[in-house]
Amino acid sequence: MKELIREARKRVADLMAGFRHDQSYAVQHVPEIPDPLEARTIYLLGTPETWSVALLCPCGCHETIHISLLPNDSPSWSLHINPRNEPTLKPSIWRQSACKSHFFLRNGRIVWYVKNMRHGPRER
Repeated sequence: MKELIREARKRVADLMAGFRHDQSYAVQHVPEIPDPLEARTIYLLGTPETWSVALLCPCGCHETIHISLLPNDSPSWSLHINPRNEPTLKPSIWRQSACKSHFFLRNGRIVWYVKNMRHGPRER
């Protein structure tokens, strides 16, 4: 029985490790979107000015998210990179299909939007 409990604890710990987002997103300037994309990396397309961003959905579904930074596009986002090279995208990213994830990328970290939270969004 003790071995069964030990194995269950290990499986839960392994599962929870997959949901941790303790590391900041890395920023990479690229001429085109690479294949495959790396987790916790935001790819900036365009030189000299970035016009588009790509990243893997942080929920773990492995879908590529494409984001336009062109102000005349609808929808479009704005990108800010702080002095520590940590990206922030505004507004939030809300996938309307597939996994339906809704999150913010703030200072290189994912902040999940959870409806009806008492204390605001949770950062991971």
